[in-house]
Amino acid sequence: MVKRLMAPCGLAVLLAAAPVLAQTRPDPRLEGRMLREASSLEAEGNLEGAEATLRDLLARQPSSSSAVFALERVLRSRGTLPGLLPVVDTHLEADAGNAPVRFLKVRILAEVDSVAGLADAIDEWVRADPGSPDPYREGARIYREKVGSDAAIELVGLGLEAHQDSPILLIELGDLHVADGRTDEGARAWARALGQDRAQTQAVFRRIDELDDAEAVTALIVQDLGAAPTSVARLEVGSELALRAGLDEEAQRLAEDATGRLEDREAKGFLNGFARKAEDLKRPKSALWAYQSLRRRVDDPVEGRSTDERLAEAALQAGDSLAAYEALQRVRTSYAPSSGERQEAWSRELRVQVSTHEPETVLEALAAFRGEYPEAADLDDLSAAVAARLLGQGDRATAMEVLEGIEGPGASLERAYLLLESGAIGEGIQALRTSVPELDPAHATEVIQLTLLLSRLSAPGAAVAAQAAVLNHRGALDESIDLIIGGVEAVPLDDRPALLALGARAADRGGRPRDSQALRRRILTDHAGSPEMPAAALRLARTLSEAPGGETEAVRILEALILDHPSSPVVPDARRELRRIQGAGS
Repeated sequence: MVKRLMAPCGLAVLLAAAPVLAQTRPDPRLEGRMLREASSLEAEGNLEGAEATLRDLLARQPSSSSAVFALERVLRSRGTLPGLLPVVDTHLEADAGNAPVRFLKVRILAEVDSVAGLADAIDEWVRADPGSPDPYREGARIYREKVGSDAAIELVGLGLEAHQDSPILLIELGDLHVADGRTDEGARAWARALGQDRAQTQAVFRRIDELDDAEAVTALIVQDLGAAPTSVARLEVGSELALRAGLDEEAQRLAEDATGRLEDREAKGFLNGFARKAEDLKRPKSALWAYQSLRRRVDDPVEGRSTDERLAEAALQAGDSLAAYEALQRVRTSYAPSSGERQEAWSRELRVQVSTHEPETVLEALAAFRGEYPEAADLDDLSAAVAARLLGQGDRATAMEVLEGIEGPGASLERAYLLLESGAIGEGIQALRTSVPELDPAHATEVIQLTLLLSRLSAPGAAVAAQAAVLNHRGALDESIDLIIGGVEAVPLDDRPALLALGARAADRGGRPRDSQALRRRILTDHAGSPEMPAAALRLARTLSEAPGGETEAVRILEALILDHPSSPVVPDARRELRRIQGAGS
């Protein structure tokens, strides 16, 4: 049946044999009026009248495709759809290149199970529009439904011969194979389609994403795109597809192959595009590779600086602090001494250097920065960062030396925690207070709470709280929580609720909900009269209400809180929380 499309019957012969229609010039106003009249009759349920009006219009103007489609709707409603076929043939004699009407004929023949007529209709469509792949594509979809996959694939194959590996037909061929469970063959067909027409690239990507075995299909397509003979366009698509699948090494290999085929300017453009795609797809390692490859090709100082700035960002995202440091060092040295741009670049470099170099080297760099920019606002944060690094290595003396003479919230805060760690609670509290005015509001509130806590605890309680706060500040939340859990029984009774509340807040931040709940329960049961009790009850009720089956206990806790502590500042929040829980349960 498909072979009939190869019959040696030319379009010119068909047109010569067609009767010449005696047709008046199309009249848009007449067409519009009669279409509206037919639509009104159809809306009234007068399908016979609508059909008569539309046939009259087509007798006058056979080329009116609007009338053809309106008549299709009417005849479909009347159950006489096959009666449209002669009308369609007449229309196509007047307008042989009307693809939508050609497709309409194919659909109708498929619906009425005229397989022989279907083959003829597709044949006619191909001859009427030899430059379009649509007859093959749409015909194949109908064939698969009515005849079978083999006939559909054969038809697409004829189209590929006629249209020189059309990407549209290759995608259709891939769809047919995949629909029949031949995923590997489908993947190879899609791979052949890629690299020809950018507009079709996303169409293939969407199809891959919808597959259950998308990873295997991606690997197969990427392999085909990189295999010889290939092209820069195919390598570019392959590298993007590999990036999408997280195949960084394969993406970089294809991109490197592509740049090796390009002149320097085009290679730079390719690498820039690859880097941007990698960034968009959250593939920082590939973005870093691209910027490093690009940097080796750059001679212009301004372009080099711009590339280094992006390289540094990609390196930080990829976790390569050394590469980031080296790039930022080049950025810094590209600016004039004592300039504001150099100061900003140097500050960024030092922040990275803290994590990449030994403290002695960082101290030398910080001293050099301080010598060139003695009034720099960044000195505070930079000194604090260096001090924190030194503390992590147990070098408290050098950390204090670094902070000496530095005024600012960051340095004051680090100095405060150093003092607390050494047991100088009073001096530590004063240093905490000094840092508050210049801290951001959220951080300032936390520091104020700590100073108030330390100020009202006994010496043993303050010692435990100070060490827990230091661990918390250093990021050792688990150690901080464990210290409080293990040490709370050793402090005076009056100190315990405050320490339990401190530990519960740390457990909240550390993702240990069981511990936070347990610590707050101890406040409720053992220290019901303490100042920490209302806030602990509210927080405990909230966490319980978020867990399955915890609403009942949460309601009981809130009701007791509101009844027993009516003047507490947290009661308005407790009432709102109670209404929320009760409303959610109703």
